[in-house]
Amino acid sequence: MKKINDYKWIEDIDSYLYIVESINKHFNKMKRSTIHNEIEEETFYLCIELLRMFPFKENKENNNVKLILKDGICLLRSHIDFLINELNNILQQYSDIFLRIKQIRNKYEHEPHNVKSAFSTGSGAYSGIGFYCKDKLISINSMDLTYIIYDLNILMSKIQNYIYDIEKKHENEFNIFTKEYIKSIKERKNIEYNKTYVRIPRHQLEFTLEDLIREDNSHK
Repeated sequence: MKKINDYKWIEDIDSYLYIVESINKHFNKMKRSTIHNEIEEETFYLCIELLRMFPFKENKENNNVKLILKDGICLLRSHIDFLINELNNILQQYSDIFLRIKQIRNKYEHEPHNVKSAFSTGSGAYSGIGFYCKDKLISINSMDLTYIIYDLNILMSKIQNYIYDIEKKHENEFNIFTKEYIKSIKERKNIEYNKTYVRIPRHQLEFTLEDLIREDNSHK
């Protein structure tokens, strides 16, 4: 029989499920907004929270990205054998988006005077915004973020199912706190958000944020 604290990591997972739940809620506000200040505020929030789920460092010479294994959810890797591989797959697949997210987040947190919004667009179905980070224009839009958040929801659902399998086999070994956390975990339905997200294959996404702005302006 395992020791009581061997299942402490299950309690820890609930914290990350809460973060992802909040990411989905704020993402829906961002992509549906037509108000510049709201798009800006939600984008800043999402940049910060997504990097809490994907802690990574960048090789400045070749722009390669690598997970920081001693940070965040990566610290639970010894309990979830597929965790690092799944996180890394998402990070590598969307590395260009993550690098933009990190540039915006870094300037917003460490040099707020050096990040200025240049433009935004919103139609109620998508939104996007561009920032001048010092002299560099960096844009991010809801289509970019959909790819990451959609796959993140799938990963967290996989972790939840993994926990449910453990519960079936070892519930009698859980203390009262772990049992209560599992109840909370079961109430988090982040995977349901994916039913509302539309993803266009990236190779078919031939237009840019500037194209969206022009299309938006044409209807004004």
